[in-house]
Amino acid sequence: MRRSKAVPAFALLACATLLVGACGSGNDGSAGQGPMQNSDPGKIGGQDELFKRPKVDDIGDIAITVDEGFHDYNNNLGASNNFANTTVLSNVQPSPYITDLIDGKFVIKIDGDLMESIKVTSTDPQVIEWKVNKAAVWSDGKPIDCDDFYLKWLAATSKATVKGEDGSEATIFDTSPTGYENIEKLECSDDDKTITTSFFKDKPFADYRALFSQPGGDSLLPAHVLEEKTGVADITKVLPAQNDETVKKVAEFYTKGWLGFDASVALSGGPYLIESSDLKDQTVVVRNPKWWGEKPSAAKVVLKTNTDAQSAAQQLQNKEVVVIAPQAEAAVAQQLRGDSAFAVYAAGGQTYEHVDFNMARPLFKNNKELRLAVAQCFDRDDLVEKLVKDVDENAKPLGSFTFMPNEVGYEDHYTDLGKGDVAASKKTLEDAGWKQGGDGIFTKGEYRASFKLGHKTVQRRADTVRILQDKCRQAGIEIVDDQAADFND
Repeated sequence: MRRSKAVPAFALLACATLLVGACGSGNDGSAGQGPMQNSDPGKIGGQDELFKRPKVDDIGDIAITVDEGFHDYNNNLGASNNFANTTVLSNVQPSPYITDLIDGKFVIKIDGDLMESIKVTSTDPQVIEWKVNKAAVWSDGKPIDCDDFYLKWLAATSKATVKGEDGSEATIFDTSPTGYENIEKLECSDDDKTITTSFFKDKPFADYRALFSQPGGDSLLPAHVLEEKTGVADITKVLPAQNDETVKKVAEFYTKGWLGFDASVALSGGPYLIESSDLKDQTVVVRNPKWWGEKPSAAKVVLKTNTDAQSAAQQLQNKEVVVIAPQAEAAVAQQLRGDSAFAVYAAGGQTYEHVDFNMARPLFKNNKELRLAVAQCFDRDDLVEKLVKDVDENAKPLGSFTFMPNEVGYEDHYTDLGKGDVAASKKTLEDAGWKQGGDGIFTKGEYRASFKLGHKTVQRRADTVRILQDKCRQAGIEIVDDQAADFND
């Protein structure tokens, strides 16, 4: 999979290839002139720079190629969260914080079109004041306001649960509580344009920029639409502690009413709105006529899905599209670099390849040493060398789960793992009582060091699994390739 840090994807793609002059930073619009993000935004009065979208030239209609189609308008759910959704929604759903690019470094800034300010007003307890631009409205003309923030907080902190088939309980909103559960109360004022989040005295949240914002994997949804569809008069009167029919109605719409695409409920609070989508092969976004800021450059962007990188390159060469963002395939990079008609941009972005252990499975839950052994036998350098170096010669394995190498604050914390160290991997298992069987695979009691590694049907993913299988097999760990077209739909 690719983990998203939620950069406005098609905006950056257009900037990288077509509109370099329109992608500057700072108040004067010139690259590298604005201040970096506040290194200590948690102090009283601390806030980041406001970024307002600059005036840009009108380039009419364009088409671009993406490697996975848009699926769902609500990308805040565990069941739907997907970078393919972020690609579209980053320019549709409002986000108090956005990501800018300054001198090759991604910098978090306040969306100055959406927000007047975001300030720390107290540190004991931590209190953050969010002021929404008075002009900010949804595409139906209704204001973007405190109700939208409250809905996100409610969904993340609701105590109402549902039982799964295995008897376990989960939140009925299927939404991560991280950071939001630290908020003791969320208050509305100033005609609902000011939101005050007061954190529990002993639970400040340093990464408050991630709340309500796409850099944290979230975004705001139109609460008034949910109120209209559920008959709930005022969402701010529904409390996180409630577990009644009212909150169940809210959760029912929140988790199902915004799935897929329905123009009547999939409103925009950004520069573009979704005109149409077949949720697979093509999605069309157009300028939002209710957008109050500078109008975006393209009047219409058609996002065409093509999972075959070489075919996407052919589309570019045939001038069917103006931008492609394929998997990092060496053959495609070489093909396009050999054609003087095209500029190839290859650099680290805001997504990363990762393998996740399913901790609901006893094999991983009960055997920490197996998880470590896998991390030791994975050969990340070999992955980069074989799959990425021909595309970006400066690429290196990622060393952080929090920062990207092109972000302020990045440090490599994992230089000792992912080295394809067969001996270390085997020793880890042997020291924990695992025995190597006649087939070469380690076992321990009821457990066998064998598991499936699932991924979407994309050649580069299969190549990744093949490389990971090699050293791990030598270490007595069996990885079975398990790909599916609908892997993360």
